Parts: sequence; C-alpha cells; structure tokens
Amino acid sequence: MSDPTTDPYADHVEMANHWWWRPGWKVGTRFYAWHITLDGQDELHDLIDQYQEALKPFPTLDSIPREWRHITLQGLGHVEEVSDAQRDEAVEAVAARLRALPTIETTFDRSVIFREAIALKPSNPGAFAHLRNEVRAGIADAWGNTPEKPEGFRAHISVAYSNGVKSGAAIRRTLDTNARPPVAANFGEVSLIRMHRDREMYEWATEAEVSLGSSHQL
Repeated sequence: MSDPTTDPYADHVEMANHWWWRPGWKVGTRFYAWHITLDGQDELHDLIDQYQEALKPFPTLDSIPREWRHITLQGLGHVEEVSDAQRDEAVEAVAARLRALPTIETTFDRSVIFREAIALKPSNPGAFAHLRNEVRAGIADAWGNTPEKPEGFRAHISVAYSNGVKSGAAIRRTLDTNARPPVAANFGEVSLIRMHRDREMYEWATEAEVSLGSSHQL
C-alpha cells in the first residue's frame, strides 16, 4: 500500500469530516476560484453515478450532484477582497495564457480514498498541473502576485465528501468490487466561479469561462 505522505494519490487509512470551517470561511462566505466544471461530460457523469450508487451504504459519504462536480484548479480570493476590476484583469490575463494551451485529453478509472473525499484520478495529472501553473502565471501577470501556495495540488474529481470519521478499508473493498472500465474525457474550458459551501456542498455561479486555445466569454 502506498504512503499518502509520499504518494499524493495513495489511499488514506481513515477518513475525516470535510466540512470543518477553513480560516476565513463561514456561512455566507463567497469565494472566487478557477475550476473545470463537468458540463457536457455525460460518460464521466455516468461513471461517477455508478460509484455513488455503490457507496450508498456508507452514511459518512455525501454524494456530489452532477451540477456541482468539478476539478479544482486555483483560488482567486474572497469576493469582498477582490474588486470587479481586479477580477476582470485576472480573467483577461489568464485567457491570454490559456490561448496557447491545447485541450486536455485524459481518462478516469482509478478511485482514491483521500482523507476527506472519494475521488477519481486522471491518467495524466501532470497536464492539469501545467494548466494550473498557467492559470497562476496569468493571475501574476495581472496582479504581480498569486494567491495560495503552488505546492500540494493533485488533480482529481471528487465523487463524495466525507462527513465523519470512517475507516477506509470497507470503502476500498466496495470500490474495488464495483470498479468500472476507464472513461475518456476532453477538457477545453476553465471557469471562474463564485462559490460557497453554506449547505455542506460546493455550489456556485459562473463568472467567466476561458477556452483553451481560444478566447473567453464573460
């Protein structure tokens, strides 16, 4: 078994509650972040649905509805701390960077037990890390600095969040018993979202969409 301290995609032995309040967060907090949403990824949604069905016997897991599934890339900042002008400048600069990038083709088949979520790992996480680096570079182009540390990123799609403490052993057996064939996906767009977690789920409105290899839409 791999060690989570050396392998970011290694299973954790025990899961913990994801819904503790991070510093600066509370009910009512609104936050800008760059995500890849899964709009139009029907086969990928079907794969996640199948895993969620298998995980229903575990009450400590909160399945994520289709509309809120995503790949987290990079935070931009709390809404009250980012002016509309700063937001728009960041969008323009990120769009300029992403125009030079190709779309990302990947497959998902490996399930992972993170400490606070069940997730799916892409076959080429390095491509998403490079995309994130370009998003960060675009923000720095606009602002002269980039929020959040560059370390610790691991591309994934969460299937369910943990709402309590639970050993991962039975969950791993269930995931292995219900393993599915790989599903291919192509990602060509990144979204700036305005999100909250007031109801123990990440929910959002889209502020801007940036296409890889193309222009963006506000």
